[in-house]
Amino acid sequence: MDNEVLLTLSIRPAQADALTDWLLQQDLPGFTSWQGWGHGNRHHGLSLAEQIQGKQKRTLIGLHLPQSQVHQLLALLKQTFCHCDLHYWLQPLLAFGHLGKTD
Repeated sequence: MDNEVLLTLSIRPAQADALTDWLLQQDLPGFTSWQGWGHGNRHHGLSLAEQIQGKQKRTLIGLHLPQSQVHQLLALLKQTFCHCDLHYWLQPLLAFGHLGKTD
């Protein structure tokens, strides 16, 4: 059995619709998105307001999939979204599933 991983993508909100539309066209089981803030000492590409606040609004997208599919998906993302400010990270999943009724 293939190990499952959690792939988290972080992108600027203005670019998020294009990414979510693209992900919906892929053969994926689904994903979750939410709003967050990116913090760091990198100032390249930040507006003056973001530099002063020390944070940047981000859309985060999480999906879990077999580890064997991740590198192909990342290669496609890199090719398709090379012009975007897209950051990612991978985490192994110890367990996952549904609790309760799933109609």
